[in-house]
Order: sequence, then C-alpha cells, then structure tokens
Amino acid sequence: MKILVAVDPSEHAQEAIRFVKSVEWPNKSELFLIHVIEMKDAPPIIPEGGPSSWERVISQARGKLVTETRLFLEQTKQEILEQRSLNTKSIVVEGLPGAEILQAMKDYQIDLIVLGTRGLSNVKRFLLGSTSDWVMREATCSVLLVREKLSKVTMGKSPAKILLATDGSSVALSTVDMLGLLAGKTPPKVTVAHVVGKPAYLEGWFWGKGKAAFKQLAEQVSENAQKEGASHLEEMSQRVEDLGMEVDTVLTKGDPAEEIIKIAERSKAKLIMVGSKGFIGGKPVPLGGVVRKIARYAPCSVLLTRPGRSKKGG
Repeated sequence: MKILVAVDPSEHAQEAIRFVKSVEWPNKSELFLIHVIEMKDAPPIIPEGGPSSWERVISQARGKLVTETRLFLEQTKQEILEQRSLNTKSIVVEGLPGAEILQAMKDYQIDLIVLGTRGLSNVKRFLLGSTSDWVMREATCSVLLVREKLSKVTMGKSPAKILLATDGSSVALSTVDMLGLLAGKTPPKVTVAHVVGKPAYLEGWFWGKGKAAFKQLAEQVSENAQKEGASHLEEMSQRVEDLGMEVDTVLTKGDPAEEIIKIAERSKAKLIMVGSKGFIGGKPVPLGGVVRKIARYAPCSVLLTRPGRSKKGG
C-alpha cells in the first residue's frame, strides 16, 4: 500500500502524522511525506542592492525554505520510523498544494492520501479548505481528511466510534477493507448506517399520474428500498463482525448527507467512512454531491474510499 501524507507544522497536520504512526499498515507499505512550498510563506524580502539584487535575494529565500523543509521532513520521518518500519520518502516541491499533491499521487501511484484539515468554525459549519476540497474531488484514490483526535481511533484506551455510511452499492464494500486497518489495540465500535432517500424521478411521475397513484407508488418504492437497505446492512454488519469489531446498524429515511451527519453527531463518531466510485471504463468518476456534503459538514474526520484503478484502466 502506498500512502501520501501532506506535512506541515500545523496542529491538524501533526494529528495526521500521529494517526499514521498509530496504524499497522500492510507489509511492504510505502510512505511518502510531501510538503509544498509556497513563496508567500517566505519572510519579507527586502533587497538591499536595488532591482538587480532581486533574483539573488529570492533565490536565497527559496533555498532557505527548502533547507528548513527538508530538515522538518527528516525529523518527521525519524519520528515515524521509531514506531513503524516503513519505506519512507520525502518530497519537497514548490507550487500549488492541491496540484502538487495530485501530481505526486499520479507519479507514485498512491493508494491513500492523508490530509490534515481545519475543524468546525464558531458557527458550527465546516468550511473545507480549497486544497482539501480540490484533492478530494480530483483524487483517483482514497482520501482521508483528518480533524482533531482521529488518533484516538487506534490509540485510545476505550473503543472509539466509527460511522460506516453505506449506500447499498458494491462500492461500499471497499470501506470494510480499509476498516480492517483500524483495529488498533482497542477495536472500535462501528455503526453501519444506510439512509433511504426519495428517488428524484417520483416528483415528475407525480405530476403525470396524480396524487393517489403517486402516493401508492411512493410507498411501494420506499418499502422496497428499506428491504434492500436492511439486507445490505446485514451483509455489511457481518463483514465488520468478522474483523472482531462490535457493530450496530441504523436504517433511516431522509437526505442521505444530512442524516449521516446527524448520526455522527449523536454517536460522537471520531471518523466517518464512506465509499465512492473510483473508475468506470478506466476513467475516474466525479465525486458525488452526497459525499462532498458529508466531507464539508461532518463534525469529525472523513475517510473517502475509492476502489483502486484496474490494470486494464491503467
């Protein structure tokens, strides 16, 4: 498995590192630490020799940033190696963080990107940073958005709570594979949730067929959807139990993203896991609105799992 971690001195990025150190990654896993330099982070540049000295001063400032970054990444690497025997590589590049992270994903064929991100604002609304949003939308691999205290999932003395959101598709099964990495010393308690939403086509059907017929069809569709949801929850629960984790299920109706966020808040989940299509016909599938909404407003970390690219698709 190849893991790419965006590293900087911020607290949310450091929490991402703590989480990475706490996980028993598969044998022969490779870890890539990336830091993207932006010249706006350099100290104020004041050339003393006039315009002709600008190039030299900028070069010195850039060189200082690179040196400091390499030292920081080396220290981070040594901290990780004290706890995990991983083949680790440091990457220092200059540019736009989102673009460079996505390019590294392609260059090194990454399976999982780990990003530290900000928490809830004082108005109880999470504003996803431009880099996190960009990477989450464009990445063709799984993406973990780390918010505070995620490391308690694997390092806590008591079982942490994980919410596994499933839409009933085969893609959702990929979340269970990733869940197996999070057993830790104290296996988490897992809630598997499925939300039955109202099919969009019913609104148009209502206007064409009338209220009575619409109500009958809507009830039939809802009943069938709940039966299918219950069957899928049973299958997912068995897979989680096979990992040695305690599990319960929630089957409810409503807006999928809103309901998942409410369940996460009530259960005080530390992590929401949700699957998304990776590739169809060898081409990446755009991220759906439900997943983006969960990632934006969730009160905890979010792990978006995507099936890997098939050999045929490259």
